Amino acid sequence: MRKVLFISAMRLGDSLHLLPVASWLHKQGNVKLDWMYHKTNYINSLVDIGIAQPCINAMREFNYDDVSPWKGRQIVGCWRPFHLVADYADKLFNGYYDEIYCFGYSKEDYEHRKIEFFSEHFAQEHGLGVDYDFKLDYGPADPSFKDHAVKLDKMYAPLLKDVQAIELSEDTHILRNLQLCAGAKEVITTRTGSAVALSLARIPFKIKFVDGDFDWYMQLCHQITGGVQRIE
Repeated sequence: MRKVLFISAMRLGDSLHLLPVASWLHKQGNVKLDWMYHKTNYINSLVDIGIAQPCINAMREFNYDDVSPWKGRQIVGCWRPFHLVADYADKLFNGYYDEIYCFGYSKEDYEHRKIEFFSEHFAQEHGLGVDYDFKLDYGPADPSFKDHAVKLDKMYAPLLKDVQAIELSEDTHILRNLQLCAGAKEVITTRTGSAVALSLARIPFKIKFVDGDFDWYMQLCHQITGGVQRIE
């Protein structure tokens, strides 16, 4: 069995776009796939989602700032080529993995809006594919709010304070929140990692979008989705 390691120094939303890539590789057969993530604020949701997916064998933590060969420069680990830390992982695990893939995106392509879909962008760098049939596994829907609207806000910068809906707490397990969303009458969120999770879970939702690039955002983040509707 091929032992494969994915490495991401990205935040929740960006990192979630690796799941359709992981699923594609998993479906090729005979693959044991682990995922190494950079420990940051709010990353626990990524870990909780990752370990619940059939395509992921294990989630492993690392600190990008401790292993980056680019120390002292004003960069972030999601930008290419600063995402390249495979040598560190190979030494850490004594050559255990047959294949190691480090994922990041082109800062220039992002700024010039040349990225069509994050999952494709990540996969193409390594000659991998995307499972467009992927559905995030979150367990059974919970009908507790079947007659109510619920909202998932941006955790570090709330934008939905004026939206009339039941607020789902960031302290609640992300899979539990997805179960509640799946059974709710309506789901409202904003431009955040939760929106990506909802999309990959194929849960329809409305999004309060305050930026001016909605069409590009949809192309970038929501080509796998159960349905997205914009609200003012």
